Amino acid sequence: MNENWKRPHTASEVVQGVLDAETFGRNVRDWQHELRKVPHKNEWCRRVESAPQLLEPILHDAGQCDAYLAAYVEWLCHRVGIEAPDWVNEPERFAQRPWFDLPDLWQDSFVQAPGSFRVRGVFTIPENVIHLRPGRAPVSAEHKLAMNALRQKRHRERVKEKLERLKDLESTSR
Repeated sequence: MNENWKRPHTASEVVQGVLDAETFGRNVRDWQHELRKVPHKNEWCRRVESAPQLLEPILHDAGQCDAYLAAYVEWLCHRVGIEAPDWVNEPERFAQRPWFDLPDLWQDSFVQAPGSFRVRGVFTIPENVIHLRPGRAPVSAEHKLAMNALRQKRHRERVKEKLERLKDLESTSR
């Protein structure tokens, strides 16, 4: 096994080193495993913001892999509830001829494929890998310390104000 191998983390990493459609498919599958770990929308945006290199000049597949990746990113962005990046609508990201994942059952694929796939000429049922977790996005330890110091400062100021009001009440009641 290649010692330097790692799963792609971003859409642009999915196409790195791809020389055939089989490798592209493996990279997409590996990327899906990584996407299962994405905890929040901000991280999801970071993973799809950069436009991947086009594969059609390498694969000569009528743009089917490029169309699949663009459709998949757009579909997942819609499921996450964020706007898809602009690169998914580039004309080169639409297949020049239709592609069906199951040619014998083309009617099922034609009907069940999501809109982002159909408009690009890719007829398949994608796998939903999004499992966003509720709550806040993770922050660094330094940020946590800074926020904690700020909370402590505000707390001390509130206590100081209360003590001053208490002193004023005592002096007016005498």
